[in-house]
Amino acid sequence: MSIFIERATDTRPDASALAPTDSHTDAAAATSINAANPERRANRRFLAAFRPACLIINNRIHLGMIRNMSDMGVMVQCDQPLKKGDRVAYFWDEAKIVRARVAWSDGNRHGLDNDDQARVFDPSFSYRSVRIPCSMHAKVWAAGNCHVVRVINLSMGGMRIEGLELRPGTLLTIEVGGLEIYNASTKWADGRVAGIHFSKRLTQCELARLMLDHPDHFDEPVAA
Repeated sequence: MSIFIERATDTRPDASALAPTDSHTDAAAATSINAANPERRANRRFLAAFRPACLIINNRIHLGMIRNMSDMGVMVQCDQPLKKGDRVAYFWDEAKIVRARVAWSDGNRHGLDNDDQARVFDPSFSYRSVRIPCSMHAKVWAAGNCHVVRVINLSMGGMRIEGLELRPGTLLTIEVGGLEIYNASTKWADGRVAGIHFSKRLTQCELARLMLDHPDHFDEPVAA
């Protein structure tokens, strides 16, 4: 799920433009952003957002939520501790990894300055459900038979697997990392690689718990 409210201004927006809510925390975050590097943030467009994303911190993947974004940075909510100056990277589509530096941190909210302009307003940056690279085994039941496959990536709405030839439309039951997923279906297939669609999306908590319980399967080789 991703919700956006685009705002175009000639100056840095006030706290109410930062996120879908105008809480005291958001107001404090806005002050922190302004203080971090005001000249870089002048004449910027912002999107108030509610977008799941992944952060790469010390070569480990952590799930977070982008609360606002611009071409030059994001405010992200993540329970992983960060401090000003830390090097990170983030993505919602693993083909577009954005490297950044922590400009400020306030509890579980962090302001990230991109190394390079991300061009988030371009159509090519349109949102796909965050796909998390991984390497873990899963059991797949198809036509009454159980198969062991490798999960290549995982999202709240589906997964990519390899190790089994399937036909598009095949109904599946899947067990992965302690989660049981019913009424999944094969969306596409290419040899022994297939894309799987979940009839009921995983919640962010379920996905985060899976990553927390199996951290070694979610290592990301791209250094931040």
